Amino acid sequence: MISIEEWNARIDAFVREENRNIGKKVPVRRIFCQDDTDRSGGGIYNETVTLDTIGRFARALGDSNPLFSDPRYRPGGGPGTTSANSPHSVPGAAGPLQAPPLLECCICSTFIGGKMPRLRGISVYDAGTKWERFLPIFPGDSFSAQTTFLGVTEVSGSASAGASADASPAARLLLREHQIDLTNQRGEHVSRLTARSIIKCAPPLKNTFPDLSADSAGVQNESRKIDNGTAKVHSGFRELSAETTAAAEQDPKGGRPHYTEAELERVYANLDLQLAGGFRRGPEPRYWEDVEIGQELPEEIVGPYDESDGQALMAAIGAANAFATKWAAIRFRKGQGVTDPLTGAHRHPIDRHYSDTIARAQGLPRAIVSGIHSQALLAKSVSDWMGDFGFLRSLDCRCRKPLYFGDISFQRGRVTGRFEKEGNYYAELELEAVRQDGTRHTTAKAIVRLPSRRD
Repeated sequence: MISIEEWNARIDAFVREENRNIGKKVPVRRIFCQDDTDRSGGGIYNETVTLDTIGRFARALGDSNPLFSDPRYRPGGGPGTTSANSPHSVPGAAGPLQAPPLLECCICSTFIGGKMPRLRGISVYDAGTKWERFLPIFPGDSFSAQTTFLGVTEVSGSASAGASADASPAARLLLREHQIDLTNQRGEHVSRLTARSIIKCAPPLKNTFPDLSADSAGVQNESRKIDNGTAKVHSGFRELSAETTAAAEQDPKGGRPHYTEAELERVYANLDLQLAGGFRRGPEPRYWEDVEIGQELPEEIVGPYDESDGQALMAAIGAANAFATKWAAIRFRKGQGVTDPLTGAHRHPIDRHYSDTIARAQGLPRAIVSGIHSQALLAKSVSDWMGDFGFLRSLDCRCRKPLYFGDISFQRGRVTGRFEKEGNYYAELELEAVRQDGTRHTTAKAIVRLPSRRD
């Protein structure tokens, strides 16, 4: 076992080495079966967007909007349909007129592992991405991508490099950021993704796979401090005590919450409304002039999250591997010690997103939901609210705490501002996704372009 001084020295050296690459640009390459491809800039999952790419992603969000699933659908007759400012300005476009927000996650990976400190007990978590879309994405568009490294910084509040040998240090938390720019076949700069990940370095004697707790999951942009906030429990759901929650998380049988019939009926009723388009503005324009500060978005509920939900996302993205190509990824990670306690076989760390057993082998109470899914569900709620003639210009997300398998998530939001810029009209939104126990697991700020009656 290494000393605390050596532990800190290795982390400090890692940060210095990583920050020598600030500003370095690396092409993002397609993910092939061969394992010798340079993927230091991440990987492209789907170079070309098709009707099926859009449809699979919409289904992974439970999004029944015909704009994303029915090639015959046209919103038609809305404002700005012939305007250069309209997201639907391509006459006669075949199929869905616009890809749903955050479809970029199906084009390329936002989670770039990169180099890690040469230490045991390293855990990496999605801290959230700022998704910016400048132009709409249409079926048939093909993309190239480039990653720019933005560096690694230490999250305030984690252990300092000057901890003494006699101290009992907490984990050190590092924030890694990189920027991905997507360009289509016409040479247009379509999207920019500023992706963030938390690297949690567990100190000696504590360097087993740690739980994703409040001190490792969320980073505020301004102060880089950890958010410990909670939100109000949804009416009709029991508020679980800390003792009840802890007991569930330590349950060797999995610890997934068990809900009453009344609680589940509230979820099912909300899902019925989503399926019927009850929260969806659709072809009826939401004019900028009609939006008021303080206006709330309809609350959308999903869950309890289960294996089918996670598999739907992986199917949409196309990020899965099996057998030999899976082994190509596993064999480089055997040192992380993720072993199936039932079979004894090595497992890929990503399996924490599918299996309670593998999640617990990594120190988690049960399988955790991909941060991409939580962010995309907030984007869906915005898409429903803004309607077919709105355009989600940016969504700046923070993954603050985990959403586990078995959890129910409530997507909420409200209007916080309105402004006009260069002849376009925008609304600002604040969004949150909250677990059934009131824990806020994902937050976001959005900027939406809306049609105006002045157009």
